[in-house]
Amino acid sequence: MQDHGRAAGAEQAKNVDVSIFDTRTVAAGDQFDLWRESIGAIFDITADQDDAGNGYRARLDSAMINGAMVTRVQAGSQKFERSGLRPYRDGVEGLMFQVFSRGDVRCDDDASLLAPSHTITGFDLTREMSTVNSDFDLVSYIIPEQMLQDRLGSDFDVHLQAVGPDSALAHATADFMLGLQRGLPDMDCGEAHVALEAVVDLVAECYRGQSRKTAPDTAMDMARLHRAKRYIAASIESQTPLSTGSLARYLNCSRATLYRSFAPLGGVAAYVRSERLRACLRDLAQDRLDGEQMSIGTIAMRRGFESDAHFSRVFKAEFGISPKAARLALRAQPDGTDRFGKWQSVDRRYELWLRAIGN
Repeated sequence: MQDHGRAAGAEQAKNVDVSIFDTRTVAAGDQFDLWRESIGAIFDITADQDDAGNGYRARLDSAMINGAMVTRVQAGSQKFERSGLRPYRDGVEGLMFQVFSRGDVRCDDDASLLAPSHTITGFDLTREMSTVNSDFDLVSYIIPEQMLQDRLGSDFDVHLQAVGPDSALAHATADFMLGLQRGLPDMDCGEAHVALEAVVDLVAECYRGQSRKTAPDTAMDMARLHRAKRYIAASIESQTPLSTGSLARYLNCSRATLYRSFAPLGGVAAYVRSERLRACLRDLAQDRLDGEQMSIGTIAMRRGFESDAHFSRVFKAEFGISPKAARLALRAQPDGTDRFGKWQSVDRRYELWLRAIGN
């Protein structure tokens, strides 16, 4: 009876389901189009068209674990972009952490190296990014923001922030992240869940360790900045009047100190305006979900813009598109959701898994 019970328990253990997307499963002339369309579920890409004409090799081995996604990505050099409009259109959210075993990544507007091999690099998928990868082989972990927030609190920012290679813990964590991805096909779901929790714990500690190494004055400015961001977000969401004076009083600091803290972000006024515009974009996106439609002027007024003309001008400067055009774009189907028909034999489940990751 005991042996039978163990056998039944073993039969109930379910192995991790792995989706393998590989452009080589279609004709060479279609490979780049397939890659651009599929990865378009999360990024807009630019790659060498000469390579594309001769076939394009790209492969993703993906697994969904407890609301997070782990993927090994192998592809050629290319630019990856995610505009400020994308999260509201495609619904993909969460935090992404990448470790390269081959190749590297640079910010498109900066020649400096962002992440060499065995360095952990963070990305917030709700924010704009434009990066350039060399020919690469990497492992990517996309997790709900709440998983990291539960460990770090709300005072953190991982976007375009790398840890390592001077950190021994970051190097060991990167090795663990690479090794876990390799072992996933042989794990059951329970084992994978425990391992994923360990990864998130380690990543959180890596970023915590980096914060501890920051100079005290810089750390204080960062903490003040995070508190200010939360206050600004809450004020905009509740439509509460917001001024530099009220913000300084909330933070118990002088205006000069407040201005210094926001200097890297272009100043207090610029940051607040940008956040108001993001709130307007969320309102336009929510219209699509609710089936109700406020006028663009009403949305602008609710978020603190008194002039429709001024709102349209700064909105286009921020997002590269007018409010009216943004509303039309947000009504369109997200890239990839209705295009599976052309290459039905290709495993593209990872595109749907991406949209299951919450923030």
